[in-house]
Amino acid sequence: MKDLNITAMIRVSQAISSEIDFDKLLSMLITIMIENAGAQSVYLILESEGRLLVEARGTAEQGSLVVSPPIPYEKEDLSGSIIRHVARSREVIVLDDATKDARFNNDPHIKTRQVKSVLCVPILHKTKMVGIFYLENSLVAGVFTSLKLEMMKIISSQIAISIENARLFDQVKKGETKYRSIYENAVEGIFQVSHEGKIVSINPSFARTLGYESEEDMKRSIDTVGLDLYADPGQRQEFSRLLMENDVINGFEVEFRRKDRSRIWVSMHARPVYESPGKLKYVEGIITDITEQRRHREALQESEKHLRHENLLLRSNIKDRYKFSNIIGKSPAMQGVYELILNASTTDANVAVYGESGTGKELVARAIHDNSRRKKNSFIPVNCGAIPQNLFESEFFGYKKGAFTGAVRDKGGFLSQADGGTLFLDEIGELVLNNQVKLLRALEGGGYMPVGGSAMEQHDVRIIAATNRDLQELVKKGLMREDFFYRIHIIPISLPPLRERKEDIPLLIEHFIKEYGSEGSNGKGALLPLSLKAQKSMYNHHWPGNIRELQNAIHRYITLRKFDFMESSGGGEVDSVGDNKSTAEQADCDGASYKDLLEKFEKRVFLKALEKHQWHREKAAVSLGLPRRTFFRKLSKIGLVKE
Repeated sequence: MKDLNITAMIRVSQAISSEIDFDKLLSMLITIMIENAGAQSVYLILESEGRLLVEARGTAEQGSLVVSPPIPYEKEDLSGSIIRHVARSREVIVLDDATKDARFNNDPHIKTRQVKSVLCVPILHKTKMVGIFYLENSLVAGVFTSLKLEMMKIISSQIAISIENARLFDQVKKGETKYRSIYENAVEGIFQVSHEGKIVSINPSFARTLGYESEEDMKRSIDTVGLDLYADPGQRQEFSRLLMENDVINGFEVEFRRKDRSRIWVSMHARPVYESPGKLKYVEGIITDITEQRRHREALQESEKHLRHENLLLRSNIKDRYKFSNIIGKSPAMQGVYELILNASTTDANVAVYGESGTGKELVARAIHDNSRRKKNSFIPVNCGAIPQNLFESEFFGYKKGAFTGAVRDKGGFLSQADGGTLFLDEIGELVLNNQVKLLRALEGGGYMPVGGSAMEQHDVRIIAATNRDLQELVKKGLMREDFFYRIHIIPISLPPLRERKEDIPLLIEHFIKEYGSEGSNGKGALLPLSLKAQKSMYNHHWPGNIRELQNAIHRYITLRKFDFMESSGGGEVDSVGDNKSTAEQADCDGASYKDLLEKFEKRVFLKALEKHQWHREKAAVSLGLPRRTFFRKLSKIGLVKE
């Protein structure tokens, strides 16, 4: 092959400098090297973000190939040690027989292929290395002559400039293609409008949003946007004023007319573009159709207005009500409780309900849930004092199949069951410190892991806690964590004991008599009203068991036709229907058989034992000296099952 002459070099240089398409330039360079340098294989390696990547390669048999995407030179079949040496030293390497050069003859590629001639040239632009040309011939030694080397040195600077220019052109072309694609395919409408209101440019989405077939169709139909597009010309004036004052507008909501004269609401973001200081060229920006959002928002505002009106009516009438949800009472103390329930129902904040045993803490918790946005989801009551410490995690967090003996399937815990709803933690003061820590982490968004599980779970749960203990005192004594206390004690509600709301006793009596009235009419005739003496005794009673004690007393009166306070106040029976107790006793005995009398007596004994122990059946059975199974069977037989 003849060496290149000056004319050929000029022709090659002109060809290189005239090509600005990046891929075409790479292919051309590989072809020139194969045709004029005598190489079997040629690699063009370019620097990109600190890495040397093979961008193009070629052989005498197969011609040139642009590598897309580029790959690291280490993955190609060539001499890595030579390339690293040239990249580090920026020297030209010319080898007549690479297998005899002590610097590189241990290179795996050279040893395996028995490479003879090698030419490796850095491509430099000023002080920056753009890339490396790697040429080799495995068959013939001394292929790359000094004349060819001089040719490579002469045109390498031109190659570097052409590569840089082609790269810039490629970036511009890709950027233009990218942004043209974004412009054409954007969901938002993009526009440019002149100062006079003429449409300069719009994208297809803008035209479609306003009901036009194409950009050209809209440009033909719209003379000025102020007259033909804005439903209210005053909005155009307001838009122009805000643009002049702020130099940019975000989220300006305006009503536009579509081609069919229907109207839509859009949110507009815009800024001015000046061709010289003080001289506006056009306004550009984007629009988004928000018609549906506006309708939903207006419907929501109307709904909120209606709810506020209902809330005002409820608050104005609540003082005249004796019942709220399932809570009975119209005393001033209970009106305050109703107000707190309403306030708590409008938020998702955790609630702590305080009150003596029997004051109705669970009823308050249910009322909050039933009047909140969570009412369609579950209300899960949990008695914290009844859960053994070793079962806390499996009960609250659930467990996975196989987690322990007997876990034959996955089971969700209380937090999972209450997802989206309310978890009512009764007797919260009974939780030990260790379990408080575990529950606190779950409540604070840290999640929890079911027993035997491997993935964290999180649920949206509102906590309503209840207790008859002083939680702040528990914190002082170190029995409750301070951070746990403040997590549950956000909205406190204190329930008054029955002795502080005695004006509600008649309402409660009436309610419970209606609730249990059907039990007192089973073959016993009409239920007689309470005597004045009984009513006075009830009003003067201290009610240590609160509403639950009153409920049990009424239930007992309906069942046994006799009113008494059990052992709670140290008193005995009070005549319920008259002043002659023997009359009531006689009424019980008249016409009754010995068996019936025994059953009635047994029922009284069982009922007293149950009420004495707050219907804790195991304790009642122990107090009577009966086996549990015998006690439960008799309860079922005589119909003493707590509702």
